Formats: sequence, C-alpha cells, structure tokens
Amino acid sequence: MSEPFALDEELNNLQTDSIHIPNEIPIEGENPKTLDQILNGIVDTLQDSSYSITDGTTFDQIRSFIKHFNTLKKSTATKVWDIVLSGFNSEIVATAHDLEANDQDEYMEHRFPLETYGFLIMWIISLTEQKATSRAVQSEKAAGKATRVKGSRTKGGADVEEGVTAWIPEKQRAMVLMASVLDLHLSKIWTATHEKETFVSLFYKPAYQLLENKDNVRIVVLKKLTYRVLCLCIKRHNHEFGAKTTILQNLQYWEHTPEPMAELLEMLSSEYDFPQLVDSILRDVASKEFDESIKDPTAPRAYSKFLVKLSEIAPKLVLKQMGLLIQHLDGENYLMRQAIVEIIGNLIAYLSELEQTEQVKNQIDGFFDVLEERIMDNNSYVRNKLLLIIASLCDLRSKFPKRRQRLTELVIGRLSDKSFFARKQAIKTLVRLIEKHPYSMHGGELDLEGWEIRYTEVTDDLKAMVTQPARRRAALRASAGGEGDMEVDKAESEAGPEDDAEDIAVPTDEELLELQASKEYITKTLQQRYYADAIRFIHLIHRGVPVMCELLASTMKQEVIEAMEFFVAIHRYKVRSASEGIRKMVHLVWMKDNNDEAKGVRTRLVECYWQIYLAPDESLTAKENTAVIARNLVSLTYDSTLAELTSLEQLLTVIVADSIANSNNNSEDHISISDEVVEKLWQVYSHHKDIPNQQRRGAIIILGMLAKAKPDIVANKIETILRIGLGKHGRADLALARYSCIALQRIAGEKKKQKGVIAQDTVRLPMDHAIFLRLRNLIDTPTTSKHWFSVAEQVINSIYLLGEHPDSLCGDIIKTRCKYIFNLQESSSSPDTMSIDVPSTPLPDDSTINPENAFKVDSWQLSQLLFIVGHIAMKHIVHMEVIEEEFKRRKAGVGSDGKKDKDAAEDELDQVVGTTEDEFGDAMAHIRERELLFGEDSLLQVFGPLIITICGNNTLYSDKTLQSSATLALCKLMCISAEFCEHNLQLLFTILEKSTQPAIRSNIIIALGDMAVCFNNLIDANINYLYKRLSDSDKAVKKNTLMVLTHLILNGMVKVKGQLGEMAICLTDEDNRISDLARLFFTELTSKDNAVYNNMPDIISHMSNTQIAEDSYRKIMKFLFELIKEKNMDSMIEKLCQRFKNTDQPRGWRDIAFCLSMLPFKTEKSFKRLLEGFPHYQDKVYEEQVFKCLTDIVTKGRQIKPPKPELKPIIDEFESKLQEYKAKGDEVQDTEFKAINAVKKGSRKGGRRALSTLVGLKIRNASVATAEVAEEKRVTRRSRRGADQDEDGDDIKEEEENEPRRPKTRNAKDGDQDDEVDDEEDAEMEEGMEKLTVRNAQTNSRRDQGRSGRVGAKDRVDEDGDTVMDETRKAFHLGGDEEEKEEEEEELQPPVRRRGRGANRESSAEPAPARKATKPPAKAAKAKAPAPKASGGRKSKMSSQKKGKSRKTWSDEDESGEDEEVFHTGDEDEDEDDDEEESEEEVSTRKRKPATKSAAKATKKTAVRDASEEPEATPPPPPAGRARRAAATRARRIIESDSEEEEEEEDSE
Repeated sequence: MSEPFALDEELNNLQTDSIHIPNEIPIEGENPKTLDQILNGIVDTLQDSSYSITDGTTFDQIRSFIKHFNTLKKSTATKVWDIVLSGFNSEIVATAHDLEANDQDEYMEHRFPLETYGFLIMWIISLTEQKATSRAVQSEKAAGKATRVKGSRTKGGADVEEGVTAWIPEKQRAMVLMASVLDLHLSKIWTATHEKETFVSLFYKPAYQLLENKDNVRIVVLKKLTYRVLCLCIKRHNHEFGAKTTILQNLQYWEHTPEPMAELLEMLSSEYDFPQLVDSILRDVASKEFDESIKDPTAPRAYSKFLVKLSEIAPKLVLKQMGLLIQHLDGENYLMRQAIVEIIGNLIAYLSELEQTEQVKNQIDGFFDVLEERIMDNNSYVRNKLLLIIASLCDLRSKFPKRRQRLTELVIGRLSDKSFFARKQAIKTLVRLIEKHPYSMHGGELDLEGWEIRYTEVTDDLKAMVTQPARRRAALRASAGGEGDMEVDKAESEAGPEDDAEDIAVPTDEELLELQASKEYITKTLQQRYYADAIRFIHLIHRGVPVMCELLASTMKQEVIEAMEFFVAIHRYKVRSASEGIRKMVHLVWMKDNNDEAKGVRTRLVECYWQIYLAPDESLTAKENTAVIARNLVSLTYDSTLAELTSLEQLLTVIVADSIANSNNNSEDHISISDEVVEKLWQVYSHHKDIPNQQRRGAIIILGMLAKAKPDIVANKIETILRIGLGKHGRADLALARYSCIALQRIAGEKKKQKGVIAQDTVRLPMDHAIFLRLRNLIDTPTTSKHWFSVAEQVINSIYLLGEHPDSLCGDIIKTRCKYIFNLQESSSSPDTMSIDVPSTPLPDDSTINPENAFKVDSWQLSQLLFIVGHIAMKHIVHMEVIEEEFKRRKAGVGSDGKKDKDAAEDELDQVVGTTEDEFGDAMAHIRERELLFGEDSLLQVFGPLIITICGNNTLYSDKTLQSSATLALCKLMCISAEFCEHNLQLLFTILEKSTQPAIRSNIIIALGDMAVCFNNLIDANINYLYKRLSDSDKAVKKNTLMVLTHLILNGMVKVKGQLGEMAICLTDEDNRISDLARLFFTELTSKDNAVYNNMPDIISHMSNTQIAEDSYRKIMKFLFELIKEKNMDSMIEKLCQRFKNTDQPRGWRDIAFCLSMLPFKTEKSFKRLLEGFPHYQDKVYEEQVFKCLTDIVTKGRQIKPPKPELKPIIDEFESKLQEYKAKGDEVQDTEFKAINAVKKGSRKGGRRALSTLVGLKIRNASVATAEVAEEKRVTRRSRRGADQDEDGDDIKEEEENEPRRPKTRNAKDGDQDDEVDDEEDAEMEEGMEKLTVRNAQTNSRRDQGRSGRVGAKDRVDEDGDTVMDETRKAFHLGGDEEEKEEEEEELQPPVRRRGRGANRESSAEPAPARKATKPPAKAAKAKAPAPKASGGRKSKMSSQKKGKSRKTWSDEDESGEDEEVFHTGDEDEDEDDDEEESEEEVSTRKRKPATKSAAKATKKTAVRDASEEPEATPPPPPAGRARRAAATRARRIIESDSEEEEEEEDSE
C-alpha cells in the first residue's frame, strides 16, 4: 500500500463523501472487456494472498469499482461483491488460525487487511441500501399513479423489485462473515479500546442500515443474521451504550422498526443471555413523558408498538420492569395507555401458563384490578383496546372464574358507551365470553330454569346431609371407601318408623367437621358454587338483552350486525331472553337498501333467521328436519304483535322471492323454504284431530305470508281453506277465520302501485263462487265475540278484492241484516237493548227522538250493522278507484293496439275517447260526492241520519260498543263526501273533545288524518283540535296524534302555524315511543327548508307560556338547536337578545340565556350580535344562572381550535362587561341586604320614626347604585344610536323621553333581583327619597284603612309647629314621579292591612312631565267624604264593599290596573306594643323580599293575605313634641353622615 490505511480517516471521508483515490481508474464509459480484465487481475492477486488487499494499486482499483458501484452492470457488480467477500473469507480463516496458534507477530499482521475488507463491505452495503431506498421512493410514487390508472405496471416498479432482491444472497454472506470476525478474539489484535470500537463499527453500522429498510426486514434469514451480528457486538465488544441510543433513535425515525428492535432484544436476552440492555431501554421508556398536546404521535406510537411486541415475545423481561412502565397509565397520551393495557393482557396470558403459586395469583389479581379500573378510561380507543384484550383472555386455558363475572358485568356496562367503536367491540367481547363460558358440565346450554333446578337440588342435598343422620352416614361411608356397606344397608333396611325422629337430629361439631371433610360433601359444595356462578352469569346476559335490543335501532350498520350476531349466539345456547331480540330484529327488514351497508344488514338478517329457524340439522333425517322447520315457523307467530307479523311477512316474502329468482341458477347455497315444509304447514292447518288453536292459526298465517310472493301456495288449496277456516273450525275460532280470509286474499296477487304505471289486472271470481257463499255465511253467523269485527272487516275486504260485482253481495248483506234487526216487534230480553227510532226515510234535520214511539233493538246487533255499513262504504270508494284504473288500463291497451294503422277517423275517435275519459272521471267524482250518501237510490243514504243521531245522543245510546261503531262509521262516511264531512265536522270534534273512550278518540284522530288528505281545506282550518290531543291523558291517543301530524306535516298536507311547541314538548315524554317519534319528526323536518329555524320563535313562545319543568325545557332546546344550521345562528342571536326586553320573569331570563349558550359562537359576527344586544339583558346579568350561561359562551369562544386572533378583543370586551354588570348587581343586592338589617335594628330601638328614616336610607343607597347603572345605559344607548346631538343634549333628552318605558316588575319569589328603571326615574327617585326621608322624620301621620283616601283636607300643625299631612290626603291621583314618591312613602310606614291583586304595575309610556297631574275635580269631590274608622275588630269583605265610593280605589283609572295600598287607621288609645310587634313582623317580611319597587309591592300583597286573617292593629299615638324633634335630629344625622361617607368614597375613587 503506497500510503498506510487510516481507518478513522477513511470513515470520515466516506461520511462526508470526499473519498480521494490516488490511483483511481476510469470506470464510467470504459469498455466492459477492459473492466473485466482489471477485475481478473485483482482476483489473481488476491487469490495468491488475501493480504494483497493492502497493496496500494490493488486497493485503489477495487475502490474505483466500488465508488461507481451503482453504475456498474449487474455482472460486473456481482464480480466485485465476490472478490471482496472471497478475500474477506480467506483473511478471516487465516486470522483465526494465527490466533489459535497464539503467535502475536503473525496475528497482528492481519489487522490492516481485516480493516480494509471490513471498510469495503460496509461501503458496498451503504451504496446498495441508498439505491434501494431511492427506488423505494420511486415505487411509492409509481404505486400512486398505478392506483389512478388501473392495471398499469411501470418499468420503475420492475426495477425496484429487481434491486431489492438482487443482492440478498451477497448481504446474507456478508453478515455471516461479519459474525465470524466478531467471534474472534479481537482484543489481541486491537489492544486500544477506541481502535477496537472503530473496527467493530464497520459491522454494526451496516447491520443497522439493513434494518432501516423494511424490505430487508421481511426476509427472515437476512434479519436473523443481522440480529446475530448486533448481538455479538453488544455482548462481546462493548456496544451496549451505542446500541441503546441507536435503538431508541430508530424507534422514532422508522415506523417499521419497533417489531425488529423488540425481536433483537429478545434474541439478545434469550440466546446470548444479556438482558441488561433490555432493562436499560425499558427504564428509559418508562421515564419518558408524552404530552397529549404534541400533535405528532410518531414517538408514542413507535414506543407502544415496541413495548407490545416485546411483551408478546419476551413477557418475562417486561414483567421485571412493569412497576415502572405502569406509570404511563396515568399519563396524558392515550397510545401509551393503550399499549400498557395490551401489555397487561399479554402478561396475564404468560402468568396463566406458569405454576399457580401464591405470588403468581397475586400478580394476576393485580393486573385484573388494573384492567377493571381502565375500563372507564376517558379515551374510547383505550376502552376499545381493553375490551379486545378481555376477548383474547377468553381463549386462555385458564378461565379465571372469580374474575369472569366482574369482567362480564363491566363489558355489559360498555354496551352503553358513547363511542361506536367501544360499543361494537363490547358486543364482540360479550359474544366471546358466552361462546367460551366455563359452564359446560351439562351440555353447555344456558337455560336459566334448568340451572336453577340443579342448584336447588344440590342445596337440598347439602341440607339433608347436615340435618338427616342417615344421609350423613351415607356420605361418610362413601368417603370411607365403602367398607361395611352390606352391614349398614342391612341395618338401614331393618330400621323402622321409630327411627324417623332421628332424621332431624342436629350433628355435633365433631360430626359436622367430619362431614365437611368428606369427599361427597366437598363435591356437592363445589357443585353448588359452580351452579351459583352459572346462574349469576346467565342473569348478567339477561341484563344485557334490553340494551342489545336498543342497539338494533342504531344508525351504525356494523353495530347492528354485531347485535344480530349476539342474539344468534345466545339463541344457540338456549338463553330464553333471546326471543325478545329476535322478534325485534325482524323489523330490520324494512331498512332502506340505498347503500351497501343497508343491503348487508338485510342480507345478514336473512342469514340469521336461516340459521335460527330454517337451517336443517345434519343429525336429523329429512322428514324430521321438515317437521322441525315447520314447528319453528309456526312458533314465530305465537304472541306476536301486528308490527312483528307485518315485518315477518316481509322477511318471508323476501326469502321466497330470492329463492324463486335463484332457482334458475341450480345453486344449493341460496336460502329457500322447501315445498315439503309448505306441505307440512298445510297438514298442520287441516289436521282432523283437535290440536291447539294457536298451532292451526300459526300455520295459516305463515302460509298466507308465503303466498304473498307465491300465490299458487293458496290457490291450490282453496277447498281446504273453505272447509277449515270458513267451516266449523273457523266458526269456533274467529281468529282462525280472520287469517283464513287474509290467506284467500293472496289469490288476487300482490298489487304494487308505481307512480306513472297503470296497475295490472287482478284475479276476479264470479259472484256465485263457493268462496262468497262461505264468506256471507261467516259474517252472518250470530256471535257476541268482539273478534267478529276483525272477521267482518277481512270478509268485506275479501269480497271487494276477489268478486267481480262486490257491491251486489254487500248490499244483500246490509239488507238481510236490516230485516233481521228492525223486523223484531217484541222486546228483547238482552240487558244491552235500548230504545231507538229508525225511520224508513232519511230523518230531517229537526227530527227528534220520541221514546214512546221507539221500538227495541239489540245494541250489539246494531253495532255490527253500523260497522258493516261503514266499512262497505270505505271499500266501495276503493272499488270505484279500481274501476277507474281498469278503464284507463283498457283504454291504454286499445290505444297501443291501434297505433299502427291510423287514419283521420281514428284520430277523431281518439279525441272522443279522451273526452270520454275525462267525463268518466267527472262522473265517478260526482257519484262519490253526491250519489253515495245523498242519492235517492243509494242504500248508504238511509244510514247517514241514523249514525248522526246515535253519535249526537251518547247519553241515550250509552252502549260503548255502539258508540264506538257509530263513531267509526261516521268517520268513514265523512271520508266519502266533502259536503257530508263539512256538515258533521263539528259533531266529530265535539266527540273528540268529550268522549271518555280512548279508542274512540284514537279512531277519530286517524280518520282526521285521512280527511286531511281528501279535504285539506276543511281540516286545515280546524287543525288545532288535532294539536290538543298531544296533551291527551291516554298514551295511545297521544302517540296516534303524533303519528298523524307527522305524516301530514312532512308530506305537506298541513301548514305549520306555530303549533310545533306542543310537538316539541313530546320530546321529553315519559313514553319512549312518543319521544322517539317526536325526535324522528324534528329530524326529518330539518330537511324541509329551515323549517325548524323558521318556527323556533313560536316554539320558544309556546314553551314559555307552558308550565314545563326547567330541565325538560333545556333538554328540548338542546335537541332543537342541534338541528339548526350554523348559517342561521347569527340572526337567532339577535332574536333571542330581543326577547329579554319582553320578559320580566327570572325563569324566562334563564331560559333565553340557556338558548344563547346552545349557539356555536364561532365567528366574530356572532359575538358582535351578542354585544349589540347587551343593553337588553345587562340588568339581568346578576341572576346566577343567566351569568353562568353567558360565561359559558365566553368559555366556548376561547376554546375554538385553531384560535382566531380577531375574536380575542371582542370576547374580552364581552367578558369585561359581564363582570362589570355582575359586580354592580351584586353591590345593589348587598346594599339592600344591609339596609334591611338596619331597618330591623332601627325598628327595635327607635320605633316607627327610625324605621322610616332607615328605610329611606336603604332606598336612597339602592337608588344611587341604580343611578350608576342608568348612567351606563345612557352612554351605551348614545354610542349605539350614534345620533347627532346638540351641546345641551336636547336630542338625547327627547329620545329618552319618547322612548317607551319598560315595565318595572319583580318576581316576589326571587327577591334578590334588581328592577329595570329608566334614566329619569332613577334621578327623580334619588331626589325624592332624600326629601321623603326628611319629611317622614318630621311627620306623624295617621294612615287611611280604605282603598282610597279623601282629597281636599288641609294640612295641620302639631303642637311643635311642624306641618303634618292629614291622612285623608293619602289617596289622590298621582302621575309620573309623584306617584313613585307616594309608593315609596307608603313603603316607609309599616302597614297593618294590605289589599292587592298581585298584578305588577307597569310604568306609563308617556313622558314624565305629562304624568305629573293632579286628581280631577270629580274625583276629588268623591274623596272628600269622611273615611270610616276601624272599630278595632276585623272588617269583613262584604262590609268593606258596602262603603261604596268612600272605599273605592283608583285602580280603575290607573293604566297598570294595580290596586293602591290601603292603610287601616285605628283608635289612638291602642297599645303601642302591638304596633311594635307588627313592625318587626313587617321588617322581617321586607328582609326576605328586596326593598325595590316591585319587591315592595309583592311584600305588600303577602302582608295583605296575612293581615286579613288577624285582628287589625292600630298605630301608637304620636309622641310628645320634644321626643319627636329628637328622633328627627337623629335621622338627619344618620342621613348626613351617610352622605359624607359617600362623598369621601367618590373623592377617593
């Protein structure tokens, strides 16, 4: 070598891609033959001695080839690979030989050749992996293009495949040689540690590089060899720290490396006995923290995969560090929690295979505790993973019986999880728990009744062992091995009746211990525990069945399919509650198949029913299978509802139709019902022996269902139906006759109506056919069973569906029954008979019932007649429509046949035919409107007046069945003619309102729905009658009303006029069916052009006026606001804010605030609308719930992701206003509370004068705070309006004066709320309170007890010279501010007796100056009359009214309609103590109620009610002049000191 080989320098040059080759030969563009010659020379050189690689020329030549390795041809590159690997192999062999000989001089010479070969191999692997990586990127791009162009195969893709697989053998050979070098005693050759580490890096670096390529990892041999190289580097050559760093880095940088790194560590621990690296890495992973806020989940996902894989292949290593790793369960990152849960499952599986020592059991119990705790994790993916782990634990050999019950209970709880994935996995896990249950002792069936019987038997046996000596001895003898059996049996056989007393002997303690240790007792005890666990497990399954039934109605189709699998599984294990879910499962047949998921549900439903009921059992013969399938089909009809039978009919129709469609394919895989099963069903139906009626009925029901898709099933067995169903069996069992009639109707075939397509002709039979004779005999059969009505309905349906002229036969039926009923001249002995007058001609409108001339008929027979008449009338209308369709069909057929040869005459004939068609339709309409019910020759016109008479006289015709039949017949007749409907509509509404029978109300509601389709205008004008039934007391009526309205509204037959509030209330109905229907209605209504949004104001108004619970209101509004589109939210904000000013009740404020909090508030415009409406609700912010809802809006705005910078200023402004006005409101409330306390204290010390003073102080303080709020309102209104104003503020004043005043009302219940007052009233009230306080300190007036006082009396002067207002001046007509002063003045004096009607007073909308008016002279004249004084006793209301005008209040002239306050003035010689007690009572009342204006009124009204029941008290006589002046002086000092403190506070602020 021309220059010594420096490994460190060459590695640095290779890393920086700056390798300098002194004797480099040109490779690119060189002749291949020349290159081959050079390579041959190198081979010859190295073949002589592998040490020749150190020669400079040879080394430079081989480096020249490697430098351009990726540009070489494959043959040339392969030769280079072979040269390097062969030389390296020879050098390794020589080195091993010299090391074995332990000749230092010899083996030290191998250092440079080994370094050279190692460097060259590392360089080649690096170049090949770089090329493979670049080609992998190209392949991904090519794959992306190939997905867009199907079937394309690019050239680049083929090159990638070739590049990946080309050097695999060479790489494997290189790894083998590297492992051979690492097996040598390298410390002898490289004595320096850093030199040895540099040499070892030549092998582990390319090994890591190979693992970075996921294509190399897929090759097992290469992967194992790479693991071996790395393990040798770690175990023998001190690569532990470097390996740890590289592994942790690879986990984060390469997505496919977690599994390979785990496999590497497992090999290092198991094969090379080096677990230290694993422990170190696990400790580092345990100490890492993964924040959930970090958006890149690469690191936690990689670490989680690594830990899970390591726990699968090396659970013992992970178990050692589990105490540290389990800390990730408390971390924020769900991926790590998910991994720890899976690791725990793997560790439980590992520990279950070990010997079950006490330590192992404790570890398993601890891990199960963790799993049970994490089942409530807040992340759905963690819960999903945990449920998957529980399902995998079911496959273990150990069943964990103690834990299985608890796990099953937790899994059932997750069936109601809010996450779809968790619910789906919970269903799968529960099915797995059932399939792998450990209770297989008695066949594995989970029949609760059987297990309970076994448990009872074992329990009784154990009890007998304890209480019966003979049984105890037998148990002990069995445990002793059977010695002396013959002697004991003989002794027992010789025992007589005298030994019976011994059977109840109680065993001693020694005998009991000996019994408990016996083998039989232990076995029985274990059996008892086993049976108890099985019963508990079955009960858990039964508890999950109702939840599974709810999941069948889920919108997630995969979840529905899993629920169906659950019911199939529990049916297979004989769980009795499975039938409940299977019956509900059949309704899925109606799912719309507009997508693949719906088709999958229907397909899976058919498969489930096939597996449960129709699949043949291979262990039975064909005949037995036929009997079993027929029995299963019949059992489906037992105790089934009409809805279940309808769905089952559709399911069987689908099965038969599919089998007919697939019959041509000759495939045995399709699902079908064989002809043998059908024949077996006919045998059951026509069995000559007495079999249960339920079986015979079930057979004909199933046959009728099958005949819907294949009519020949019934058409070939008409005689059987006539003989059985319409014969003696049918007359004995009317339900059998009814289903037989339904089966006969299948002969006509299924009639599918399609829009724009004329119906095909159906089968019609002549009227002399035997079917009609049997049908007529059946309907004429006398019976008192209520099943006759359903039979008669189906008989008439069959006649109209199958007969050519059904009207003639039905007319004969009516005539025959009329002759039978009305020709009876003698009185009937039936208790149900009644008097009825039936004229031979239609009754006139003014006809009346004359009981004397009436004759007796049976009410039951008359009910049957009216039912027949009504149903025939309805079916006759349908028959007329069929005739019209048949006319159109025949005309269309004639037109199509004559298309080929037409001439002018035929064209003219076609025009005539067209005119004839129109005339035909008009004629049919005329017959329906005028002839059927009003024609002289019509049979039905006779019964119209009769039905009306019976319906209108329910007290005379009181039979419930008759009233029900008459009402139903009236409804059906009203569907025929608009004129008849209009004349009797009010009668029908009266019956709807007054009837006490829910069945009648339900029938009327359904009939009104039909009338709305026929005569829309009549019903639309009276639609409120339908909405009223939404509040009906009967649930069935309410449900039917909701269904009818849903149908009418969604189909556009009825316009919504603000009545949706009643339907919204149904959202919180106790009946789940009603609430679900209401949810479905509003969900469907959402798609009708913002219908919910447009009607939301009406809904809110209606619900505000309805006494509905606040929780229910919030549930309803939350559901409705979720249906409103976001584009309509801004206008909704404005509308809701405006509603604040029209609402004076705190409950209304809370409701509106809650509605606002339901809006999204995602844009700046939304918050601007909220701020613009702030003046409407700023005085309501102090209400706690209102403030909370508005604060939730702020929180919602700040949580918008990603944050919007433009929202922050406006949200801050809104929040600051909320806090500001909340603080002001709290301050006012606090001031009122302190004033009330002062009033109470003053009333005890200073009497009434101090009371008046402090009350004035309280009001004054409150008014100051209120004035601040008013000033803020003026500033806000001024800035909002932006009007041009003069310097003196005239414009503003004018606006404020003209602005309508909102009513200042208070809710007496919520005493801590502020009144909303206008600006001028605030200032005037403050001034008036100051004057009023001074005046009250100087006044000792006596108050009037009447409702009005006298006007005109002059003021008097007391002995001290103070002016005192006479009590007769109390009641004079005030306006504006003086009226408010009077109210406050009255408030200062504790009244003795009050009267008021509770209506809050509203301020006038006129300006303040106009309101300051005195009482008219006429009124003053009336007031001059002397007011009567109280005599000390109680005055009755009657005596007060007798006073006439002297006690008349001014409420008649007051616009607000509120009664003035009236004070009772008694004699002055009354005891003062009574007055003080009364004052204290009044003060306590005022403490409970705030002292604002409206609250004071509410307090007065409360006091009136209290005082009206107690003797009247008189105020004390006025004190002496000196005491009076002293009290006034004290009051002035209090007021002045308070004013000075307020001024000082304002100056300091």
